[in-house]
Amino acid sequence: MIFIQNDFKTIQFAVYFTDIDKVSTRVYRFLLPKLLTAHNNRLSSRILMNQELEDLYGAYFSTRVEQLGNFSVVSIVLTIVEPKIVEDETLLEQSLNLLKDVLFEHDEFNKTIFNEEKRMLIEQWETLPDNKRLYAQTKFYENFFENDLSGYPLSGTLDDVKKLTLDKMTKYYKKIFLKNAVKMVVNGRIDDKDIKKIEGILDQEKRLDYPFQTIFREPRPVKKIYEQTEMNQAILKIGYHFPVFRADPLYDAAVILDTILGSSPNSRLFQEIREKQGLCYDIHLTYDYYKGAMMITSGVDTTNRDSALESIQALVEDMKTHGINQNELHQAKIYYKHQIKNSLDSQSVLTKRAFIRDLLYYNESIEERLALIDKITIKDVNETLSKLTLDTIYVLFGG
Repeated sequence: MIFIQNDFKTIQFAVYFTDIDKVSTRVYRFLLPKLLTAHNNRLSSRILMNQELEDLYGAYFSTRVEQLGNFSVVSIVLTIVEPKIVEDETLLEQSLNLLKDVLFEHDEFNKTIFNEEKRMLIEQWETLPDNKRLYAQTKFYENFFENDLSGYPLSGTLDDVKKLTLDKMTKYYKKIFLKNAVKMVVNGRIDDKDIKKIEGILDQEKRLDYPFQTIFREPRPVKKIYEQTEMNQAILKIGYHFPVFRADPLYDAAVILDTILGSSPNSRLFQEIREKQGLCYDIHLTYDYYKGAMMITSGVDTTNRDSALESIQALVEDMKTHGINQNELHQAKIYYKHQIKNSLDSQSVLTKRAFIRDLLYYNESIEERLALIDKITIKDVNETLSKLTLDTIYVLFGG
C-alpha cells in the first residue's frame, strides 16, 4: 500500500487490479468496473448508491481500464472531501466501508444494471460509423496495430459484447478478477491512527508474477487505407513505427521530439501545416511510449486531403534529414519541465504516477527527472528522429 501525504482538500483511495492483457478478457474488464461502482450487496440499486455518495458529502467513484504494455490495469478510485473540512469524524470509516463493499461485496450483479450497461455498449458499437472521429481512430488502430493487442478494442468487439452473459461476468469477477494482482494508493492528509483502518481494506496486496514487456513488430512496407463516407471533411491518421519505450535511455529525448514535432502549440506541425499553409482544421501528435509508436491526427477540408497528407509527410522527412535547432530544443525543455511541475498540483496525476512507479520499479525523483531533461542534447533528439519510420496511412474522407 502506498501513502502519499498531501494537503489537498480531498482524499483519494485508488485500487488497481492488474492482470496479463488478453483478448478474451477485455470485454469483462471494460464493463466490470461499471457494475462494481453501480451497486453492491448492501446498496442494491444505482439510486441507493448515488444516495450513499451524496450522504458522504458528494463523494464519487471514477474508473478506468487501460493497456500498459502486456498488462491490463483496472482502476477504481474513490474521492472524498477531507473529513476535517466538514468536521465529520465518521466520514473516513463510512467511506472505507463503502469502498470495501464496492470492491468485494457482490454475491451477484443486478440483472437490470448489467443489461443496461450491455445495451449502451452495443449501441455505441452500432452507432460507431456516425461518430467519424472515433470510427477513424478505431479503423486506424485495427490497421496500424494489426495482429497486435493494441489493435483490439479495450471494450471487446460488438460480437464479444453480444455474447456476454450475466453468469459469465459473475464467474469472471469471482474466479479471476478477485485473484488479480492488486495495489492501493492513498493520497491526501491521513492521520497515523487511521492507517491501520485503511490497510484493512485489502486482505493482502500482491504483484503480478509476469515481467512487464513493451513489444511491437518490426517496420513494414507502408500500408495505405482510404475509406469514403458521408461527411464534409477528411480525417488523416498517420502512424510511425518508433521503437523508443518508457524505460529507454532516449525516452526523455523522444518526449522532446514529440513536443517539437506536434504536441505543443509551437510545434512544427501546428505552425507549418495549420498556421502557415492553412491545410487543416486541427493537427496533433501522440507518442505511445508503451507501444513504440507516434501517430499524427488531422482534420482537413476534403479538397486539401492529398496536399495536407503530402505536406505532413514531407515535413517529417525534412526534420529527419536536417534535425532540430538549438532554440527548438531550449523551448521544448522549458515546456516539458513546466508540464512536469504543473502535474504536481494534480492529485489524480500524483496518485496514478505513484502506482506506475511501483508497478514498473521507477525510482527517479522529480529533481532527478528534471536534471536528466536539462542534459538532453540535439544529438539525442536527432538520434530518436532516425528511429521514425512511416508505417500506416489511414484516410477517412467525404465527397
